[in-house]
Amino acid sequence: MDNGNLFSFFRRITEIPRDSGDEKEIAEYLLSFAKERGLEAVTDEVHNVVIRKPGTSGYEEAPAVVLQSHSDMVYIKSDDSSHDYQSPLKVVEKDGFLSAEGTSLGADNGIGMAMTLAILDNADLSHPPLEALFTTDEETGMDGVNHLSPFWLKGRRMINLDSEWEGIYTVGCAGGVTPVLRRKAEWEDAPSDWQCFRLMLRGLSGGHSGVEIDKGRGNAIRMLARVLYAAETRLGICVSTMSGGSKGNAIPDYGEAVLLVENADALKKLTEEFDTAFRDELSASDKNVRLSLEPWNREENCRVLTAEVLQDILMLLLNLPVNVQTMSMHLKDLVESSNNIGILRCDENEITITCSIRSSVRSLKEMMCNQMVALAHGAHAEIGFSSDYPEWAFCEDSPLRDKAVEVHKKIYGKEPGIISIHAGLECGFFKEKYPDMDMISTGPNLFDVHTPQEKLEIASAQRVYRWLTELLAELKD
Repeated sequence: MDNGNLFSFFRRITEIPRDSGDEKEIAEYLLSFAKERGLEAVTDEVHNVVIRKPGTSGYEEAPAVVLQSHSDMVYIKSDDSSHDYQSPLKVVEKDGFLSAEGTSLGADNGIGMAMTLAILDNADLSHPPLEALFTTDEETGMDGVNHLSPFWLKGRRMINLDSEWEGIYTVGCAGGVTPVLRRKAEWEDAPSDWQCFRLMLRGLSGGHSGVEIDKGRGNAIRMLARVLYAAETRLGICVSTMSGGSKGNAIPDYGEAVLLVENADALKKLTEEFDTAFRDELSASDKNVRLSLEPWNREENCRVLTAEVLQDILMLLLNLPVNVQTMSMHLKDLVESSNNIGILRCDENEITITCSIRSSVRSLKEMMCNQMVALAHGAHAEIGFSSDYPEWAFCEDSPLRDKAVEVHKKIYGKEPGIISIHAGLECGFFKEKYPDMDMISTGPNLFDVHTPQEKLEIASAQRVYRWLTELLAELKD
């Protein structure tokens, strides 16, 4: 199978900074790509891009097909990485996989973009008219597709290339919303003779807060709250700052706090107790978890959160729903609803907690929102909701799905998997904007997305690219 310039395009994409909200440069690259090949292309004020390619000989009058991917990525680097975000990612090929040195790879969704560009670049393929749509800000609330004009697309058959399992076709997804809780910070002087320490939680696996929420992985922010609550109730600590996580839609893999205590030996013993407990609890999912304590330079005129504020924050962190909440009664092993506590931040003015609610049942999503409102009220906190996105319900009648299954069986010699997923896909918005859109979602095997361990299986990407080109050749009617 001729893969065209598939991996050349992928490597080129990894050279361009494209964290969510910073897609201008990748949009300029896409527009330049289209111009060099004489293809029609348009963009909008949020840097969504659509490139149109006419149908090949014999396909000129066929209904158009939309190839859709998102242009942003979740940029996360390891604790020991010195990588500069503006620099190209350092792509490594090893044992049949591509990964990035010290950072996430961005194959979610860079490989979907690369497949689309390889098809647009290849003059030897047979296909109907194509609309290659690249949307922005998918990872932080799907603002790009939400902004998209309902008049942009002519096609009513869409192949979304933002899934992570070869041979499995997604035909439904969860909806979601991002709650942000804010508690006003109030400060007081720290006891003058207390010692200062930094408490650090490291070595957790993290991962995607949708597709990996059922893996039993530790949530660093919840775990940090457990330690701080025990220390506060047993030892009477003060806290000057606390933080954890870096993305609302990633399971937080680190947390830390700077605290003061009168009895340092007791704090050290408590830290050792929780370190042992966490290793035991998470031996299967987070075998490298470590809780540590180190002396910390006490600032002159050190200020700490008041006892009331600390108690309010710990009450929230210990009572907010976290991880899987309900499982589907209709689809085997499908998470129905969940919440991720993704980011904890503390500054001079306020403490903020950012979550990510997901559910394939709208009423359950609303129930969790109401639960958080009640908790926020009890903790003297404000709460707001953003990036609300709709679910994509399974459709019984889908000619595109039927044809995709037919081509899959021809290539692989077996039936594919047909699933709905516990993660947000832009397909939910497309269904809202284009109710008659026939959609499927697929992609090659990706592992540990949204982490520095993210990797792409090379052979899987090649096989999915072959399937995609053969499917397009079958979509003549």
